[in-house]
Amino acid sequence: MKTISSLLLCLSIGAIGIAQSAKKVENNQLTLNVLLPGIIYEHGLSQNSTIAAEATMGFAYVESSFTDDGFGIYPIGRLQYRHYYNFERRLAKGKNIAGNTGNYIAPTVAVQGGKAIIGSLDYVSDYFGGIGAVYGLQRTGQKGLQFRFEVGPGYFFDEFESNFGIFLALKLGWVISRKQ
Repeated sequence: MKTISSLLLCLSIGAIGIAQSAKKVENNQLTLNVLLPGIIYEHGLSQNSTIAAEATMGFAYVESSFTDDGFGIYPIGRLQYRHYYNFERRLAKGKNIAGNTGNYIAPTVAVQGGKAIIGSLDYVSDYFGGIGAVYGLQRTGQKGLQFRFEVGPGYFFDEFESNFGIFLALKLGWVISRKQ
């Protein structure tokens, strides 16, 4: 019985080691956003998939003849399961995939606070939430500069109402750590 248990343990460790070496995504990657301050941690799960957790800031400005003008900066949290689908094609063309450079699809969940941490524009609702799917394009340069664009349909809700809309994100940042 001990021999079988030891054999299964060795095979499991070997299989995990082989699976880890076959990954095309980065095992861990930490990126700082510069346009709207934020941080993204991306963890490799499988050969072409990651989970990405993001804490960032959102900006809103309202100019109206009916109410006071105002702006606000709000905290936003996002979670995504990213599946990069074009790594093989990029490698076949001799292109870079380092830093998770590729195109992906991702189910997305986001939550935003309704009270401004900076500014005077507070919403009636204490929070906003969204769930949807995005198509994303991420490019990471040799020196760590990263560009990301995402767009896709979403279902948005707060304490009082819900509706359908579009997830849209444009990020420029710097990869501060990555480990393949």
